[in-house]
Amino acid sequence: MTEMVLSGTTSPVPGTGGLSGSLESAAVRHPAVIAAAAVLGAAALAGCGSQGVAAPTPETVIGTVSTAPSFPIVPAFRVKGDPKKGSSLYASSGCGGCHTLAAAHSTGTVGPNLDALKPNYRAVTAQVTNGGGPMPAYKTRLSKQQIADVSAYVVESTGGTAP
Repeated sequence: MTEMVLSGTTSPVPGTGGLSGSLESAAVRHPAVIAAAAVLGAAALAGCGSQGVAAPTPETVIGTVSTAPSFPIVPAFRVKGDPKKGSSLYASSGCGGCHTLAAAHSTGTVGPNLDALKPNYRAVTAQVTNGGGPMPAYKTRLSKQQIADVSAYVVESTGGTAP
């Protein structure tokens, strides 16, 4: 049964409990339900009127949080390096072409300024062994002892932390 609306009002459809024909049609009912569900879902996702911003981290940190990168322990780390031998290795291996190190009179800018960085022995042995970024790995070019020597030289020259 179809109803035509001419006056702007609709009359109830028989047997529908007083609903108008326009609200009983499936074409109107399904989008209305979907729209109502979307509005309720959006309200639930918006936090139901909660105030403030939820933060996943606490405002107070108890203890210390390490911000320094963690370097692996490489075989050269377990070897005692000789800074005097490391000085000549630093020069002959071309380290000064990329790094600034006052003790070696090197002013390279491709890698970090070692004087400013003041790296510890673990970091230097790992970086020289494995490389990283633009720095090549030296594990196939230098022995464990040579890596330990150049690392000891860098750490001693910069005032970094020895093992």
